[in-house]
Amino acid sequence: MKITNIIIYQLNLFYKKGEKMILSGGRVNKYLDATIVKVVTNTEHIGWGESVPWGANYLPAFAKGVRSVIEEVAPKLIGQDPTNIGLISSLMDDTLVGHGYAKHAIEMACWDLLGKSTQTPLYTLLGGCQSTNMPVTAFIGTQVDESLKSKLDAFRLDNITQLSVKASGDINTDIQFIRQLSELLRSYETIRIDANGGWRIDEALRFTKACRDIDIVIEQPCQTYEECRNLRRSSNIPLILDECATGLDILVRAQSDGVLDGVNIKLGRVGGLSSARKMRDFCSEFNIPMLIQCMGGSTITSAAITHLAHSTPQNKLLSVWNPASIIETESSINGPQVHQSRINCSSRPGLGVTPIMEVLGNPIAEF
Repeated sequence: MKITNIIIYQLNLFYKKGEKMILSGGRVNKYLDATIVKVVTNTEHIGWGESVPWGANYLPAFAKGVRSVIEEVAPKLIGQDPTNIGLISSLMDDTLVGHGYAKHAIEMACWDLLGKSTQTPLYTLLGGCQSTNMPVTAFIGTQVDESLKSKLDAFRLDNITQLSVKASGDINTDIQFIRQLSELLRSYETIRIDANGGWRIDEALRFTKACRDIDIVIEQPCQTYEECRNLRRSSNIPLILDECATGLDILVRAQSDGVLDGVNIKLGRVGGLSSARKMRDFCSEFNIPMLIQCMGGSTITSAAITHLAHSTPQNKLLSVWNPASIIETESSINGPQVHQSRINCSSRPGLGVTPIMEVLGNPIAEF
C-alpha cells in the first residue's frame, strides 16, 4: 500500500444551542476550527484523521498551524506505506521538529488505514478490547440555580455519576460554587474541578484549604508541572495532570515524585495515538487511573478516543470524553454511541467512521 494523495478539509464546529466555551482566565471560544485529513492510497482503502486545537489560547497549538504543518510534511509522505506508522512519524519528525498536535491528524489516518487493510477495529490493534460500556463525564455550569438542579436531575436519569466543573478563574467564585454544589450531590456522585492551568499557586492553595472537607478531585490547577507537584505535596486532595502531561517523560517524573494520582491523556496534545498508547501502557503498569480525551473534535476524533479507551483496562479507566457531544455538526456516520452515560464504538475496521462529504465540502488543499 502506498500513499497517493493527502487531502485537507476545514470545518467550523459550532457548539450546540449556540453556546460558547469559557475557560479560566476569561478565555472564550465560540467554535472550534477543525482540520480533517483524507489519506488516499493506491488500493481501495482511504484513511481519515482530524486535529482540532481548543483555540489558540489553550495550548501551544492553533488551527492554522495544523494546516501549515501538514503542508510542510505531506509531500514527504507521498509514495510511503501508511501502515508503517513508525516510519511515517519519523519522516514527519525529520521534516519538521515538534508540532505533534498537527501531525497527529495524519497519524490517525494511518492508524485508520492499518485497521482497514487488516479488517481489524482500531481497539484490537491498540491492545485488544479490555473495556466496554465506558462511563462518560458530564460538564456542569458554574452557578447554583434552578437550571443546575435540572441538569443534575437529567444526569441522574442517564445514570451519570462523574461531574466535571470548569473553574471560572475567580478563586472566591470557585470555592463558593464547589461548596454549594457539594451539598446538592449524592454520596455516589463525584466532582472534578478543572482549572485548565488557570490558577496561581497561592489561589490553588486557598482552594484546597477551603475545600479540604469535600470529596473532590482537582484537574490541572496550575500551569506548570512544578506548581502542580508543589500543590499536591501541600494538600490531601487528589490531583489529575492534564495540560502539562505532554509526554511519557512527565509521567515518569510525576510517578517518581509521588504525585501522579491520575492523568488526562489527550491524543492531540501528546502527538497522536502512538504516544498516547505509550502513556496509557505506563499508567496501566503502575495502576494510575486515566481519563481518555482529546483537545476537541467531531465524531472522527471521538472514534479515536473511544478506540483507545476500549483497549484500556477497565479498572484503570476513569471516564471518556466524547467531544462530538457538545458539537451541533455531525461530520461522519457510524461514530461512537452513547446510551445511559456509557459509550461504545463500532467493531468496523479502523476508526469505523464514514465522513459525510456534503458536510466536509470542498477540500482546501491537496498533495
